[in-house]
Amino acid sequence: MKATNAIFISLGSLLISQLCHADVPTTAWGTPSLQGNWDYRTVTPFQRPAAFADKEFLTAAEVDEFETAVRNARAAREAAEFSGDASQGDVDVGYNSFYLDRGTTMSSTMRTSQVIYPENGRLPAMLDAAREAGAYFRALQSRSPQGPEDRNLYDRCILGFNAGPPMRSGAYNNMMSLVQTEDYIVIQTEMVNDHRIIPTGGGQALPDNMRLWKGDSRGQWEGDTFVVTTTNFTHLSRFSGSGENMTLTERFTRLDENTLEYEYTVDDPESFADKWTAVVEMKLTDADLFEYACHEGNYAMPLMLSGARKQDAAGKEDDTWLPSWSR
Repeated sequence: MKATNAIFISLGSLLISQLCHADVPTTAWGTPSLQGNWDYRTVTPFQRPAAFADKEFLTAAEVDEFETAVRNARAAREAAEFSGDASQGDVDVGYNSFYLDRGTTMSSTMRTSQVIYPENGRLPAMLDAAREAGAYFRALQSRSPQGPEDRNLYDRCILGFNAGPPMRSGAYNNMMSLVQTEDYIVIQTEMVNDHRIIPTGGGQALPDNMRLWKGDSRGQWEGDTFVVTTTNFTHLSRFSGSGENMTLTERFTRLDENTLEYEYTVDDPESFADKWTAVVEMKLTDADLFEYACHEGNYAMPLMLSGARKQDAAGKEDDTWLPSWSR
């Protein structure tokens, strides 16, 4: 009797699994299809706001209230821009909120933060080494730049500020295109249009002395989830305070026809008191990725440096080299 019950339970679990994944497209070689253009805009906060305290999920009414507050705040900002009441932040951005594309809705999970571990929805404590590194880079980027290496990787158009890895919703260009073959997965982000070519069969990581802007990524399938482990970052490839020895683990799971769950874990014991994990809900889109010109003909960096030299020659002090959001 027990054996019969076990068989029924096993068959029931198999049927449930098949039903749950019935609407997930598959490849010709049998893995879930991750291919497509994916939009990861969201107004779900990266870290849990203090106003939500210990609340991990919101109710539908609370989600509506939060999204309404976001829309109202944006409308007030736009009204201020049109009235001519600009702040230093507006000058830093260099264009008004019309060009920002940060989404209008929270995740369908109704979570109060993208960070799901630690359980308080906030990043763990940053260690002294990471704080010291952050202070160094802030000081470097606060001064009149002596050369392009004094500016951050976003100013230099080497990395996109939301392109990662890991990928995280930002001010605009929250899009990535994923192309899948049996042996490789290629991820192209719209921000700076960079590519990652990830083998699906794992393989040996690069030697420790070989460092890449986006790290060295190796992937493999664990059931229906594609898991990517990335190491060998440079000391400049900082993400929310991480260092060059971060191990990043990304998990891509196709939930249904239109949804890709993207979960990532940062393991960096030199920078943080604990690991931390975040999850982003990506939506399939018919929109195309467009070229992100960034410096538009490479004029921006020479103009920044020539401006800095003119300030030096005039003996002027300038405290606006560091953007207001970095202070």
